[in-house]
Amino acid sequence: MAKNTTRRSFRRQAEWVPAEDFIGKVLDIIYWRDPKKSGIVLAGIFVTLFLLAKFSLISLVSYSALGVLIGTLGFRVFKLAEAKFKKTDDKNPFQPMLEKELEVPQEKIHAQVDVLVENARSIALQLRRLFFVENILDSVKFFFLLYSLTYIGAWFSGCTLIILFVIGVFTIPKVYEMNKEPIDNYLNLAKDNVDKLHQTVGEKLPFMKQGPVAPPVKKEE
Repeated sequence: MAKNTTRRSFRRQAEWVPAEDFIGKVLDIIYWRDPKKSGIVLAGIFVTLFLLAKFSLISLVSYSALGVLIGTLGFRVFKLAEAKFKKTDDKNPFQPMLEKELEVPQEKIHAQVDVLVENARSIALQLRRLFFVENILDSVKFFFLLYSLTYIGAWFSGCTLIILFVIGVFTIPKVYEMNKEPIDNYLNLAKDNVDKLHQTVGEKLPFMKQGPVAPPVKKEE
């Protein structure tokens, strides 16, 4: 009895509970908590990317808006003709949507804007530190990163990179979740090797570790 109770309680805890917030819903889709929903989202993204590759953004938006307008206008005329034929009230079938108030959560918008501003400030500080060579070793690594990006840009188009990014978003987190322990071991091993290499370079070339020069301290008279 005790074993059965333990198994049942474990199964209850292991059950997936759908998230209610936006970020949680996005994570549920990325981690394939609901395979049907994740598959629909992934297929929709690929269809959108395919259409963007074939048509311009303005044409795609215009045709999509025309399709929606033709559908709503046709449905409105159909309901109007039906009301005239049946001699009933020709009420707009979209009236509930027209009467619905559009509420914009100001507090959430301000919070998101503050987060974006803080992230932009952090990125600007890092770029300033790298471009103005606060640390020579970090700037050299940034140089090789930018140089490798030139080859990536020559090998892949922007659309191809977006497709690879989408595939990575929908596969890497799930693969990491399913193989977390061995992946963490390899990542820690790689991090240790990088730290050792960084330490060796710092010992061989100490001038590359120099940081910002501290201002002289004034002595009290």
